[in-house]
Amino acid sequence: MSKAYVDADGHVMEDAEEILQFVRAPFNNRGTRNWIPSLDHFHTPADGTPRTPGTFDPNTGPEQWLEFLDKTGTDYTVLYPTTGLAYGNVAYPQWAVAYAQGYNDYIHARYLKRSPRFQAVALIPMQSGADAVTELRRAVKDLGFIGAMIPSNGLTRHVSHAEYWPIYEQAEKLNCIMAVHGGSYINLGFNTYTVFPATRALGMPFPLAIALTGMMVDGVFDRFPKLRVGFMEGGTAWIPLVLDRLERELEYGGLKLKRHPADYFAEDRIFVGCEGNEKALAYSIERVGSKPFMFASDFPHEISINNCMEEIDEVLEREDLKQEHKAAILGENARRFYGR
Repeated sequence: MSKAYVDADGHVMEDAEEILQFVRAPFNNRGTRNWIPSLDHFHTPADGTPRTPGTFDPNTGPEQWLEFLDKTGTDYTVLYPTTGLAYGNVAYPQWAVAYAQGYNDYIHARYLKRSPRFQAVALIPMQSGADAVTELRRAVKDLGFIGAMIPSNGLTRHVSHAEYWPIYEQAEKLNCIMAVHGGSYINLGFNTYTVFPATRALGMPFPLAIALTGMMVDGVFDRFPKLRVGFMEGGTAWIPLVLDRLERELEYGGLKLKRHPADYFAEDRIFVGCEGNEKALAYSIERVGSKPFMFASDFPHEISINNCMEEIDEVLEREDLKQEHKAAILGENARRFYGR
């Protein structure tokens, strides 16, 4: 039974061999070994950290996802990659183009054609700006994608760099979203940690803070006033940090912005995936209102189908959130962001 929930951030467990069938020649003869660089350059199994049973199940596909949606009463999910979270680390533009095309065709065939309850973000080769514009247009207009992912880390330019502005211009014209998704931790200092969960704890939110700050100070939101950007899987605690530090620079450090940092959130163009149990969520709502925040299941990564209601229940049971805030977080905000 539908409860009007929307899952703003779920994940595909990619089948590399199946994606290979969609990769175009001459790149379809290289096999699948090491075709996407390591997500974080860590030998993550080596620290002995156990995973929750049922999570990161490589057998999770459309049927398991439909079961998840039925059990939770969720109308639809927006699918992001798993292996593809490391896509920003691809060094060769020609392979970035080939992989994006293959991945997008694979998601279209396996998920988008399967059910309207599956929406998805495309991969676009930001390593080659003109090709990224072309692939974004193809993915949205021809394949029905809801927008595209911006790698949170790994690209040779900051995501706010003018080199990427034609991509954002195209997204604005298409009225589709762009979403920065956390997950790549390289070159941020976390490679010196010896305990992987600590790396993940900080490595998810800080790239989002870096990305948002750059987009504000480099004028992306000013140049593209209709561009909607999501910041996914880093929680919300980093938002007050960014606001406080930028406000200090505005007052003492000579920073110039066309509007106050918090005002960018009020314009209904910045959206953030949130987690049900994070105490910072209530304070972040106090700082920027409830409109930016969207429930994200992260299935099948950190949550299994056996405990699929856990994150939703954590939102519903909170006493520090108003009922109208809960409804907005569990569905209304994501519908506005994704336009579905």
